Amino acid sequence: MKRMTWIKIHLYLSGISLIFMTLMAFSGSLHLFVGNEKESVKVVREVSIKKDVDKQELEKILKKELESIDSDYSFDYLKGSANSMYTRPTTRDYYSIKVDVDKAVVKKHSPSLIKSFMELHKGHGPRSSRRILGVLGALVIGAVLSGLWLGLSSKVFRKVTTLTILSGGVLFFGLFLL
Repeated sequence: MKRMTWIKIHLYLSGISLIFMTLMAFSGSLHLFVGNEKESVKVVREVSIKKDVDKQELEKILKKELESIDSDYSFDYLKGSANSMYTRPTTRDYYSIKVDVDKAVVKKHSPSLIKSFMELHKGHGPRSSRRILGVLGALVIGAVLSGLWLGLSSKVFRKVTTLTILSGGVLFFGLFLL
């Protein structure tokens, strides 16, 4: 393949993935430097239950309660165990249920903007976003590898490309071993 074709491929992949990489870096930086991933939590209902409920029973209870609390509310799936469960996606308002001795407490969670960004960063958005984020991740890998190839295949950029790869590797493994 000609070098100009590789440059075009690299530019297309980089251009498409630029916003994605920026948002991931932004949400990760907010998490590390600001934290403050708050959400408002409001108890919506307490439901009497029998002592031992399994995961399927708790799921039925939560679905039934959600239908009576907010019939317009929709969610992609439920995540949890026999003791607690919550709706996904958690990038927007969501509900949880937690078993406490002889009752189950249903709560409504309203995440802040920072928390919503972080939930998307962790892949907790709508189910459809997982595939999109997976494709964007593959595009980022393609952009990085095409840029690496372009840098290593050019005599002018080979030295600086090698030095930056090595320094990045040292930083990564240094942080990993801390």
